[in-house]
Amino acid sequence: MKLLAIDTSSTACSIALQIGKDILSRHVIMPMQQAQLILPMIKTLLTDANIKLNQLDAIAFGRGPGSFTGIRIAASVAQGLSFGAKLPVIAISSLAALAQAAYQSLGWEKLLVAVDARMQEVYWGIYSVNSTGLVVLTGEEMISAPNQLPFVEDQAWSGVGNGWEVYREQIAQKLTKIDSTYLPTA
Repeated sequence: MKLLAIDTSSTACSIALQIGKDILSRHVIMPMQQAQLILPMIKTLLTDANIKLNQLDAIAFGRGPGSFTGIRIAASVAQGLSFGAKLPVIAISSLAALAQAAYQSLGWEKLLVAVDARMQEVYWGIYSVNSTGLVVLTGEEMISAPNQLPFVEDQAWSGVGNGWEVYREQIAQKLTKIDSTYLPTA
């Protein structure tokens, strides 16, 4: 499988290229500059991997939730590149990508993902890891006021995403394990 993934739903410009089991990636935090960075980053990544766009099997992009402009950038780049190379497009939840990255890095298996949606709201989702090591959404992804996030008394749940930092006073005291530094990545 040869897959190019793009995520610009946050302050980061993130791309990854999977060729078999190998993954090459670039992740740069550059708020409001993703439109200028994304195509040169993709070109460099493909050149570094010595692969042409038409040799890929598909292109994936972070469909959000997140920055409206960032999501439009990722969607339009994925659609444009896939149209020209006749490749399928795969839309992936940015919250699920965030949960998967946290599981792979931290080993946390029960995750409450909260991302700042601005205007005193958070995008959130509840994820757990299945037997194959992939995160699975419980219920639906939502947007709500921070005080409406669901909480469980079970200490095995962990918080991931910048919503835990931005709304620390309202929600962070509810969980014992929190990492607010994670952003969605390709």
